[in-house]
Amino acid sequence: MRLRIPNRLEDVFLALDQAATALQRSRVDEACCADVRLVLEELLVNTVRHGYPDGRDGYIDIDLEIRDDAVRLELRDDARPFDPMLHEPPDLPGDLADRAIGGLGLHIARSIADELRYERHAHINQVIVHFRPTPSDESTP
Repeated sequence: MRLRIPNRLEDVFLALDQAATALQRSRVDEACCADVRLVLEELLVNTVRHGYPDGRDGYIDIDLEIRDDAVRLELRDDARPFDPMLHEPPDLPGDLADRAIGGLGLHIARSIADELRYERHAHINQVIVHFRPTPSDESTP
């Protein structure tokens, strides 16, 4: 699946639906589908909300490659530079009410992806995420 969306939240949710459909058609196991959707949503929403502080129009390219042994997600955007790998993991102990807002979604995304890489090329952010679905003969009922 290849898709270019404008940097608007309503388009993020359309992209998530298209990705879910592509994953289901390819018979990717439910756990991997949920992981891909969660990571994709976190990265797209963060890009839209924080990547364009000047309010300018922008774009996000989404490439979703589905194979039997792997799902590869690649996002490219023209937002301000942001490396999700440099974001400090949140301090999790303590009362949830006392926690600072933010940071948990990226932590979860990095935790559930099998691999997450970031590169910056000229004025383009590129995030590549790999997932390993459960082979169909190992799926649980």
